[in-house]
Amino acid sequence: METTKYNRENTPNASKLMESLRYSGYDNNIAISDLIDNSLDANATKVNIKINLDSKKDEHIIITDDGSGMDEQTLGQALRLGSITHRNIESDLGKFGMGMVTASISIAKKIEVFTKQKDKPMLTSIMDLEEMAKNNNFNVYREKSTSEEIKFAKYHGLEDSGTVLVLRKCDKLTKPSVIEFTDSLRKDVGETYRYFLRSGKKITINGKLVEIVDPMWTDGSLTEEYKEKSEVFSNEKYEVKIDGIDRKENFTVKIYILPKFDQAIMRKLKIGIKNQGFYVLRNYRQISKADDLGGIWNKDPHLNNIRAEIIFSGTLDLAMGINYTKHNIKPIQAVIDKLQNDIMPQIQTLATRNKKDTRRSEAKDLNFSEAEKIISQKNKLLDKADPDKKGKPTPINPVIKRPKTKVEEEVIKRGRPSLSHLARFESHSFGLTGPIFEAEKQGKITIIQWNMDHPFYERFLIEYKDNADLVNAVSFLAYSLGESKLKYSNEDTYEMLENIMSTISTNLRVLLS
Repeated sequence: METTKYNRENTPNASKLMESLRYSGYDNNIAISDLIDNSLDANATKVNIKINLDSKKDEHIIITDDGSGMDEQTLGQALRLGSITHRNIESDLGKFGMGMVTASISIAKKIEVFTKQKDKPMLTSIMDLEEMAKNNNFNVYREKSTSEEIKFAKYHGLEDSGTVLVLRKCDKLTKPSVIEFTDSLRKDVGETYRYFLRSGKKITINGKLVEIVDPMWTDGSLTEEYKEKSEVFSNEKYEVKIDGIDRKENFTVKIYILPKFDQAIMRKLKIGIKNQGFYVLRNYRQISKADDLGGIWNKDPHLNNIRAEIIFSGTLDLAMGINYTKHNIKPIQAVIDKLQNDIMPQIQTLATRNKKDTRRSEAKDLNFSEAEKIISQKNKLLDKADPDKKGKPTPINPVIKRPKTKVEEEVIKRGRPSLSHLARFESHSFGLTGPIFEAEKQGKITIIQWNMDHPFYERFLIEYKDNADLVNAVSFLAYSLGESKLKYSNEDTYEMLENIMSTISTNLRVLLS
């Protein structure tokens, strides 16, 4: 078969292509982060960002770094789409060679680059979208820097080596004021590059140093008010086989338990359901936050203090489904399976633990004193079990009573009635499949032991704990059922009564779950 000869030029329309790329999904903060990536890949120790929005005629953003700078060949690639540059995929933050162009033009129509390597002359390159549209080509300006350009770059901090990037004609800024823009950007940058800032890198925005914003709370708060640190629940590496690659790659997952602040502080620090989930970091640079990864993480109020980091090398880009803007992730099935089978069971264990802790904490606020008082006052009128009757000592399906926690002991002691009272209500943990409550006699006192793990407890006693009438009504019902069981329990009826209570508990569990 004759080889087809391709002999027609098919160069894209410069104006249309560049205008389309301006709508590539960047928001302003993500775009600037991509530009910071370039500085860090150039081994910069300092990155200074200046934002001027005071004048519509001269809105600009200037990013200066003290990195290695660019030679003429590298500079030639910098303002080229799909640039051909050598990258260390295991450490570099850039990926597709489109970051500088696409990120810049998502904000501005004109890009100026001034760069210098140590002991080399300064170079200048300029891309102007209006000029490209006028001439319908991709031409850029690139020459040795003029004395005026050298003076300008030095004024903005370029000394021995580094790069000054200037974005002009900023027609796509979304923040109305410098203060709002810089505040938002400072928080995002502090979170995105927290590992780099922790290693000693310095980033300033309008002269103010960017501080670490750690959603994992590993450093504690940087304020004097809240210094508690999170607990690392697990820190494990997981291997994954990628089709077509003759080796296994690995990624790390760290699960954190944040400090348990009270609700007011949780709201103030924005520790809530919106911020739980996976925080994904490529080469220790965050690319996604509070991500459920397509529903793997089922967000639950009992997970508000649980977060997880997924940390991977650029060698796993394909498996993680990274796009060129580096702010979306769509992992392959092998990664999804690892997360579902190995990570989420740990997360659910923590959710269950938090549910129990919440119930115990909320149980301290439950007050049964009014119900106990009314039952005691009307005791002579009540149909009840013999005072000495304690029921069958060995149930058919015995509840295993573990030693009480300090919180549970406090719950039991709290509001305990005087001996003149003839009823007492307590809160215990009998497990998710345990009875709704247990009843026993201590002398003349009938004790109703509520199961904190049963959904009835949470849905009625906890949720409506401030409704005294409802708490009393539910307490009276439990007391009456408990007295009935104690009164009529004997060798012949015990199993039947146990089965009745088991049926009640099971049905309520199903209906309320």
